[in-house]
Amino acid sequence: MMHYRKAENVERELSKSELPFDDCVPKTQKDFLWMQVKGGTKVSNVIEYAQAALNKGEHRCLVWSGSGGGVVKTISCAEVLKRTHPLYQVTRMAYNSVEEHWKPQMDGLEEIIVNRQIPSIHILMSLDELPESVQGVQKPNTTSDYWQDNGTPARTQPRQHQQGAASRPNKRPRYGRNKQQQGNPERSTEQLPVPAPSPGQ
Repeated sequence: MMHYRKAENVERELSKSELPFDDCVPKTQKDFLWMQVKGGTKVSNVIEYAQAALNKGEHRCLVWSGSGGGVVKTISCAEVLKRTHPLYQVTRMAYNSVEEHWKPQMDGLEEIIVNRQIPSIHILMSLDELPESVQGVQKPNTTSDYWQDNGTPARTQPRQHQQGAASRPNKRPRYGRNKQQQGNPERSTEQLPVPAPSPGQ
């Protein structure tokens, strides 16, 4: 790829009917706010817009979507909004296709288009209670267990509890300088007594 330069990324645009919430929102119901977050999106602006839409009663359900560099900001938007509104939440992961365009820098070469699949996240939030049959529903004012397969929140133990003496059995003990000199047989053999000169010399 030394004779090419990267030109642009073209991400495939989704529609509301393609969002992975068929069990939560029917495809015929399109009356929900869809907030698409990008890597350069200003979080405060989209949060204010979503809060205003919920407070005015314009929407009772919204979906946050982000892919690539916008995934972290998408999660941040959902977490901030939950602090001000009692929302039911469903989180789904998916993949979106992106075309990478590479332009040639030499004559005789053709443009290269690379298709990649990048991770994306979609977070549905609703003021109305969602059915119990929906998998992964998070109720208001509760912590998420989305990342745990067995239904219990994932807990990571502090690293200092896992590092004990048993995990490092081969560590050598540290001695002081004086003890190291006294207990070193090689150092003691080097200091041999010098014979005294004979009287005739």
